[in-house]
Formats: sequence, C-alpha cells, structure tokens
Amino acid sequence: MSVGHFVGGFFRGIWAVLKGLSRAITVFVPLLAFAFFVTAIVVGLRNAQPEPLPEKAALVINPQGVLVEDRKPKAPFEALMASEGMGETYLLDVTRAIKRAADDDRITALVLDLQGLMAMSTSHGLEIKSAIDTFKASKKPVIATADWYAQHQYLLAAQADQVLLHPQGDVGVQGFGVYRSYIKQLLDNVMVSMHVFRVGENKSAVEPYLRDDMSDTERLVVSRWLNGLWLNYSEAVETARGLDAGSLTAIINAFPERLDAAKGNVAAMMLTAGLVDVLADHAESDRLIAEQVGATDDDGHYVGVEFMRYLAQTYPERKPEGTPVVAIVPIEGELIPGESANGMAGSDTVVAQLEQAAEMDNLSAIVLRINSPGGSVFASEVIRRKVLALKAEGLPVVVSMASMAASGGYYIAADADQIWAQPATITGSIGVFAVFPTFEKLYDYVGVNVDGVGTTDRASSFRPDMPLDEGTSRIVTSVIKHIYADFIALVAEGRGMTLEAVTEIAGGKVWNGADAKAVGLVDELGGIDDAIAAAAALAGVDVWEGRIIGTPLSPEQLFLEELGRQLGTAGVSIKSTTLRAFMSTLAQPLRALDALQDPRNMYMNCFECTAL
Repeated sequence: MSVGHFVGGFFRGIWAVLKGLSRAITVFVPLLAFAFFVTAIVVGLRNAQPEPLPEKAALVINPQGVLVEDRKPKAPFEALMASEGMGETYLLDVTRAIKRAADDDRITALVLDLQGLMAMSTSHGLEIKSAIDTFKASKKPVIATADWYAQHQYLLAAQADQVLLHPQGDVGVQGFGVYRSYIKQLLDNVMVSMHVFRVGENKSAVEPYLRDDMSDTERLVVSRWLNGLWLNYSEAVETARGLDAGSLTAIINAFPERLDAAKGNVAAMMLTAGLVDVLADHAESDRLIAEQVGATDDDGHYVGVEFMRYLAQTYPERKPEGTPVVAIVPIEGELIPGESANGMAGSDTVVAQLEQAAEMDNLSAIVLRINSPGGSVFASEVIRRKVLALKAEGLPVVVSMASMAASGGYYIAADADQIWAQPATITGSIGVFAVFPTFEKLYDYVGVNVDGVGTTDRASSFRPDMPLDEGTSRIVTSVIKHIYADFIALVAEGRGMTLEAVTEIAGGKVWNGADAKAVGLVDELGGIDDAIAAAAALAGVDVWEGRIIGTPLSPEQLFLEELGRQLGTAGVSIKSTTLRAFMSTLAQPLRALDALQDPRNMYMNCFECTAL
C-alpha cells in the first residue's frame, strides 16, 4: 500500500497531461512515417552494400544514453526525445564487441569515447572492465579520450593504457552518497497525518515520513553497503592506474589543497594526481590515437569503427544445428502488472518471454538477468510462479544479478537453482511496508466536517479525510505481516536456510553482492557470462549457444527513436546539460508514480537501491 495511491492523484494528473502530449505526437506519425520510409528506401538503395571493415582500425566504444539489459517500449514523447541523452545501449552489445575484437587482426586498438554515456552503475562498469581486460590480454593498446569524465565514465576510462583529457577538462570523481529528503516537519506543517506500517526495522523507505533526519540504524546499514560499493569502484580505478590503495579517496578529500597547488588548473591537477596521462586537445588526441592505431584516413584522422557497426558486420562462429540453447531473459526496471512500458518490467511481458524461451528447440537452461529494485507484489508473484513452473519441467534456472536485484527483484530470484551477483550488486532489502496519509487535521483547521452513514464498520475505511481507525490499522498490519512471512518462507526454502537465519538478514537490510554471498543470499560472484556457463553446467552440456529473449519494439517505436536521432543530428536538440539533467530528475518521480499499479497497492521496493 503506497502513499502514491492516495496523494499521487495530483502528480498523476501532471503525468497524464505529459502522456497525453506524448500520445498527441502519434497523430503526426503517419505523415512523418511516409517521408521517413521514402528517405529510408533511397538511403537503403544507395547503401545496399555496406562498406567493408578497414584492414586496420580502432574499435570505438561510444555508448549513448544509459546502459540497459533490455530495451522497453517508451511513450511516444520519450521515444522522440531519445537523442537528448535518454537513449539506451545494450550492455551485452558493448561487452561482446570488445571481446570479439580481441581476436580480430583488423582491430589494432580500442578507443573508449565515453562522452555520450549518460549513466552506468558500478556493477555494469565491472562487467565492461572484464571485457576490456580480455582485450588487453591480446597486447593491443586501449586509449580513453574525453573533454571531461563523469564519475561513471572514469571507471571505464581508468582501465585504459593511456587516458587523454582536454586541457580544459576535468575528472568528476567525488564518491558515492545516499541523501534523501525527510518531510516529517513538512507533513506537520501542512497538517497531514502519515500512518506508517512496516515489517523489519531496516525497511527505511518510510523514514522520511517519520523523521527529519536519518536514523542511526539506517546510517549504519547504508554506510556498510555504500562503503562496500565505493571500495569496488576505487579498487578498480587504483589497480588499473597503479595507485596505492586509498589513493583515490585521499585525492578527493584533499581536492581544495591540490587545486590550490595547481593554481586552479583542474586538468593539470588530475595529471599530477595520476588520474590521467596526457592533456591533449581534439587535434592532439586524434594524432596520439592515430599513432597507436597505425592507420589514418585521407584527412589524417585515425581510422575507427564504431562498435555497433562492428557488431553488425562481424558474426560469431555459428554453432552446429542441434546445439543446446541457454536462454537469457532480462528483467529490468520496476515490476508492474501487465505489459512492460516506460522502462518498467511488466509481469505479462516477462512471463511471455519465459514461455517463448520454454518453446525453443534444444533448450537446456534459462538465465534470468535481473536488474530491478522491486515493485508490485502481485507482479513479483506472477513472475515467481512462472519460474517455479519452468523448474518443475526440469529446466535449470540461474539468476544473474546486474546492478540491483532487491525486494521484489530478490523475491523472484530466491527460488533459482543458483544466484550470481557482482560484488557491487545491490540486493536483499527483504521487507514490506505500507504508508497511508489522512488529512483530518487539515479539515479541522479549515473548518470542514466529514460525516455520514455506512452499512458496515468498514464502509469508511481508507478515507483520507477521516482518522485511521483501529480496525483499519489492524487490517493493514495483518496484510503486510502475511506478505513478509511468505517472503521469509520462500527465501528460506529457496536458499535452503532456516526461517531464523533468513529473519536475521532480512528486515529490509540492503547488502552488496560480496556481503550477500557471505550471508547466504547469493551463491557466487561473477558476471552474466559466468552465470550462463553455470546454467550450462547444471544442464550437463559442454557446448551451448546463448540466446537473449528481449522485449520487441514496434515499428512506431523504432521510427520515433530514429526521428529523434535525426532531429538531434539536424541541431533541433536540447544542448544544455543542466536542462537535460533537470528533465531527467523530473521524470524519475513521475515514472515512480506511474509504477504504482499493483491491484492491492502492495509493494516490495528498495528506494535506496536507485539512489546511485
């Protein structure tokens, strides 16, 4: 049960207007589609034969937007705005291109051009790092180049043999933090009574309604997993850069002093600190990279092949007919009933993908790639029951956790034969809460009296204009206790643990992957490839073919995204990074409200997990 169900009406109204605008765009789709497809035919005829890959070139890793496990259908307006830093890049496309290029003699170097990568979790970064390590083992150079590096971008850039930075650039590494707005005083000021029910003292999503600051208990819990996450990040950077352990934290903490010593020159300070190797403008960077690649074009620029083109023009060795198949089904985003949309994982869509996988010829095992903070209790249960049905048919099911698999995400994972996670994965958060606001104090203040009659004692239950009565409180408490007891029981059964042992590590506690393994919530640490290999081993096969069952996108969706990219190319775009960041920040709470679709308004969600 969620506050969004009762007070979210106003914000849902705003979102409805935005979605209405989004739908209005589709009125123009037929006209635009005609022009688009005529152009596409002309361009297609002109480029019927793709230009072959150069005999010598760099593989350019230039992901755009955010890294995702699975693309979800967007509302038309969002699809049209895909060029404004809201695009998506498949994580597996990036890692596969890097690994494939390691053994390709035509690829002489790897260039990391990360300027367009708008968001990436540490866990995803470690997956790509592993692929870069594979490439580096081929003894080919890796170069990173950028005008500046955001914190998430620098995790990858640091893995390069040579890190180039513009003389007016910066490395924006500042550490991780979890900060939330606590609104108890605000609620008191506006005379809203917030009735909170929770099972598990660490289910801290309700704290902002009860306090004006973070509790000591929550501070300890968050500090534990947050410091673990920072350790994963800093170790990956320090090891790659040849820095002593703790150096990155020391550099950040001494930033004012170091910057003073560099006379305010940030780029020079980063060079002195050892975070970058060379300060070079665009022309100098191009020349330095060309020397490493060993090939230039007619204009003197280094020859590079973007990774998406490289993937399209190279093909993995085909497996013999009848090769066992391991199906990979991604579950990404908040869990909602129905169809996937707007970056959320719909239970009907996920179940359909699992059924599609089950119908594959030569299917040997299934890997669930979970990247979700949880969401609807109903959606979580629908997906979990389908997983149980597949296991009952004798199929091994392995879970690979990406950035997060918490609350409802862990609820789905608990029954798997094996659970794999990255050390930086955020998981656990086993708990349930409900929040219900009432406005009787405000009504009294403005002189509004609520009165009437009902046919039963429950007729006035859950009215926001009346105090919450004891019977209603008992109902909510009973329901969330029942859900929590079921959650504990299924984790205990799925993980082969006692109820007491699960209760000790549940209660809403959040764990990073390494700690989750130590307490029994996770079996092994590793990435998606490790999980696929484990699934194949459980199925008893030595040779297999992995196939991803992703969410199909409609022609309309693809058209609008392409139109958005073309408009961006033509200069019709929002150039302000600050404005793009504001739009992204505004979209997050609106999308969160849009995710409140559980038929009983019951949710298992980890809000802390999405803070990074």
